[in-house]
Amino acid sequence: MVAPLLPGDPRQLGAFYLDGRLGAGGQGVVYEGYGPGGERVAVKALHGVSDRDRDLLRREVSAWRKVAPFCTTKVLHADLDGPVPFVVSEYVAGPDLRQAVGGPDGRYGPEQLRRLAIGLATALVAIHQAGVVHRDLKPENILLGPDGPRVIDFGIAGNEDLSTTTGAVKGTLRYMPPERYRGSRGDAKVDVWGWGAVILFAATGRAAFDGETVPAIAAQVATHEPDTSVLDEPLRSLVAAALSKDPAERPASEDLLLRLAGGVNLAEAAGEAVPTRTPARAERSRAEMAEAVFAGLDPAAREAVPRVFLRLVAPGERAEDTLRSARRDEFTDDQTGAQAVERVLRGFTGAGILVWEGESVTLAGAALIRSWPRLRAWVEAERAGLGVHQDLVGASRLWDGHGRKNSDLYQGTALARAQSWAVTGRRQLTLNVVERAFLEAAAMLARRRGRFRALLSAVLAVLLVIAVGAAAVAIDQRQTVAGQRDRAASAQIAGLAMSVRRTDPDLARRLAVAAWSISGTAEAWSALLTVRHQWENRAVKLTGSEVYVSDLDGTGRTMVAASGTRVSLWNVDTGRRLASYTAPSSVDRLDISEDGRTVALRTGRDRQAIVLDAPGLRLRNGHRYPAAGDLREGELELSPAGAYLAVSGPGGEEKGVAVWDTRTGRRVFEQATGKYLRPSFSPEENVLSLSGQDGVGWIDLATGKRLAVPDLHREGLALAPVRFSPDGVWAVLQNDQGGRLVSVGRGPDQDLKGSPDTPMAEMRFSPDGRYVISGFTVWEVSGIGDGKPIIRYPITPDECAGRTIRFSANGSELRCVSPDGVLRSLDVAHFTRPALAAAHGYGETAASRDGSTLALSYGDKVEIWSTAPLAERFELPVPGTSLGGVGLKLSRDGRLLALGHREIDDEIEIWDLTKRAKLGVLPASVPPTSTLGSDFAQGLDFAPGNRSLVRRQTERGSAVLKYWDLTTMKVIREMREGPTSVEFHPDGKAVLATPSPGLLAFPSGKAIKAGPRNLWLSRFSTDGRTLFQHPEPNSSRILTFDARTMRPRGDGLRTGSVPGGGGPPPVAHSSDDRLIATPHGTGDAAQIKLWDLRTRTQFGIALTGHLDFVVAMTFTPDDSALISVGQDGRFVRYTIAPRLLADELCGKAGALTEAEWKARIPDVPYRRNC
Repeated sequence: MVAPLLPGDPRQLGAFYLDGRLGAGGQGVVYEGYGPGGERVAVKALHGVSDRDRDLLRREVSAWRKVAPFCTTKVLHADLDGPVPFVVSEYVAGPDLRQAVGGPDGRYGPEQLRRLAIGLATALVAIHQAGVVHRDLKPENILLGPDGPRVIDFGIAGNEDLSTTTGAVKGTLRYMPPERYRGSRGDAKVDVWGWGAVILFAATGRAAFDGETVPAIAAQVATHEPDTSVLDEPLRSLVAAALSKDPAERPASEDLLLRLAGGVNLAEAAGEAVPTRTPARAERSRAEMAEAVFAGLDPAAREAVPRVFLRLVAPGERAEDTLRSARRDEFTDDQTGAQAVERVLRGFTGAGILVWEGESVTLAGAALIRSWPRLRAWVEAERAGLGVHQDLVGASRLWDGHGRKNSDLYQGTALARAQSWAVTGRRQLTLNVVERAFLEAAAMLARRRGRFRALLSAVLAVLLVIAVGAAAVAIDQRQTVAGQRDRAASAQIAGLAMSVRRTDPDLARRLAVAAWSISGTAEAWSALLTVRHQWENRAVKLTGSEVYVSDLDGTGRTMVAASGTRVSLWNVDTGRRLASYTAPSSVDRLDISEDGRTVALRTGRDRQAIVLDAPGLRLRNGHRYPAAGDLREGELELSPAGAYLAVSGPGGEEKGVAVWDTRTGRRVFEQATGKYLRPSFSPEENVLSLSGQDGVGWIDLATGKRLAVPDLHREGLALAPVRFSPDGVWAVLQNDQGGRLVSVGRGPDQDLKGSPDTPMAEMRFSPDGRYVISGFTVWEVSGIGDGKPIIRYPITPDECAGRTIRFSANGSELRCVSPDGVLRSLDVAHFTRPALAAAHGYGETAASRDGSTLALSYGDKVEIWSTAPLAERFELPVPGTSLGGVGLKLSRDGRLLALGHREIDDEIEIWDLTKRAKLGVLPASVPPTSTLGSDFAQGLDFAPGNRSLVRRQTERGSAVLKYWDLTTMKVIREMREGPTSVEFHPDGKAVLATPSPGLLAFPSGKAIKAGPRNLWLSRFSTDGRTLFQHPEPNSSRILTFDARTMRPRGDGLRTGSVPGGGGPPPVAHSSDDRLIATPHGTGDAAQIKLWDLRTRTQFGIALTGHLDFVVAMTFTPDDSALISVGQDGRFVRYTIAPRLLADELCGKAGALTEAEWKARIPDVPYRRNC
């Protein structure tokens, strides 16, 4: 199914316009696209743009092109060196196998299944004969065209002659054979397993291995024998053989085809694979839907279609430059009836071809200009005049909207050009009423001005001025050109920084700073903010060669890595190599103790383990330890301080475990039974824990006796090791639902919810024991509550080897090492090391408009905070008890506070915060009512200068507005009005009351301007010219209004949903109203989004760090930072000012060198950028 493009998706790659998403995965996104001639294609683009990502795509394309095109899709074009690497292939008009089985026709019958099996076997033979192994055969990678199945996505394919000594676990877990789970890359028999699993899926409609979590699937793949009785012979025996746990027992793809088709002639077999049932019809393209709508219109509406659509096309060459929005009244002309236009708009909007919001209409996507033949022909016929018409639209709209002044009319060349196009250059476009009137008025004015052309002296005077100013103009033009060049370069480099920010964060930081130093564009500022506040912290390859195995110590500070026989120890923080060691043969397993002082390795040839002292990597005691069996990751395990070594295999292949004292070389424990045992040790190194198919067992290493085990694993197989907290108080074991955390002898226990995002990742504690991690998913140990994670960041096995994931020593980073030796880290300091966290949560809050002051209530106190620097100033007592609600409102400059409390009805205390003194009390309503919480803040506002106040009250059942004099605490004026919110104009001369009556004069109360009915929660801009309506749970948009006319400006800026339930969410404005901050989500999903009102786009990435609702936000007075407060009492400070962002990034990553600048920014001279 084609999904819409997301906001961050490109609209064009190379010569291809993109129209939707066909699918997305860990490596990239596949788009539906259209070439210059309108041909429909599939475009695969990468997420990352590092050299490694490009090499992976280059290998995929190479493998793809080797395979005969009849069984896959043909590669049409590939650009692997551009800013976004992509490959274009032919589009197959048909569903994938999962969609087909899940569709109306359902599971495959016997004959249909036989043909599918032959088709897939034929494809595998062709793939394997080309020397390629696919390695990710699954229903989603099998497209069902009219001529049989096509195998797609060679993203993790490789040549059969490549090294298979190691490899990350890639591929879809339900269709991966056991050897892939053990870390083996596998050969062509991997695809045979996939073939068997896919055929069984097509026959039954469900996966052969249908566990809900990674551990459950891994256990099924290792032990479960799927039921093949649903299949007829010979498929039954072939699928059973294909799903053999031992690769050697699986048939080759040629054997499959021989048994199914009686030979391996690929052309004949492909013909026999043509399906007997017609594949489910592919989803209609947007062009097909447009043609269907067009065909369903009446003749008058059809005639109006080109006139409507051509007004929505701009004369640009790139996809993003070819669309323009038109107002609804633009379509009114003398030839097209309003009803016909209405039918066109409604028909095409209903089909998703047009987007019609309010008075604005635009095309849903630029790709339609190419994909719909009618529109492509209309555009080509009108292309030469589209620019002329677009200029005419803008000029006539300006003229009509500003009183139709003569000074806004065309004259001279512009008029002649427009008249020529209007008379002879149009084919389908028509002039609307305003455009026609504009040209007629311009022509009339030109005729009048012609009478004065004889006044030659005026002309000469003008020429003289031009001649004198020519030099100045030339200089100004040069500066303009240079500025345009710099702005374009800045935006381009900012885009490059954004594209590499995940794969090379330090380079992204340097590029963002360089972009800002070239020109202070919005793109550069947004890039600075993004790379400063993103989680991705480092991605660096410390080793100089290919890495096969690696590990990190318990603090993530020391890394050990092996390549062949070469073993190296590295300081992660400094990037310095500490020591090296040459093993007697190639190393295939490594472990480093939690304290980083012991390294264990296993050599593959002689199956022996060696223990080395760190940091010198010297052989300890000269002992070697037998490590029999096919050792898997995790089955070479050192105790926390390296005193003991556990190895698997004394009972045979993958059975049993032996424990050795590395100080003496003496064996202290052995168990020869139990398969897939996963050993671990307690922090004191006196208890051995064994996890396996039979559950969890604990052994006292001093006596060898079994110990009582708490309820750790409950249900399911315990295939992960038990991990202990550094103080030995807690133990945790991963399970199907997430994990089980038990307090050893203390209680209570806790279930950790959320299955792991990362296959093969073990649960571990942070060095201080406060957190548990699995992959980059983090749970808090103390005060866990509902057991949900506080951080969740999905990673792939390609990015992080499961056993290498650790916290840094201070808990501010998560670190891991990829299978190819790239050290990655996430900055999670906002979550684990907040700059400030109160010991209590907060209820009602208020922020002053100037950003200087916060008022935060808890219990029977109100804390008053300064934001620059962030510090608590003092506390105020709340009247009444802590059981009631509190109402808070700060004056614009933060000097005064209005404080109300539910238990004293709606009396309001006015406090002078500069003197910490109560100025007086505004009396309660008659009879008293309670208007607290969000209603309180909305229904009250201080006047600029703090001498007056406006307040909404209820008197004897009727809503009233009162103007108060704060020097006397008496009412100035009372009006019978019923608004929801009130706010003073910045000049203090008026009050806006919404919804209705609108703008009221102060202090007279006279009505100035009625307000729009759809204006509710409003705020004036700093200059008083604009009104903002903030997003609410029921209206997720920022709307702007002209404060003078009260008319809306544009269609609003969509922000996404904001939290509801406690009144309007807190929203913050920068002092110039350019940036607006809005809160989103709750719990670990809480975040803040920034919006740039100049570009009308989201600014940077979403800001994170809160674990609960955001209850208060404000920019600091100088706009250098955004301060936010969570309901749980956590404060977070985000740097916002571009200069400060650049300084922080320079301190972290340095500046681009001259060589880097020349390589990446060749068109702009080098300049110091840090």
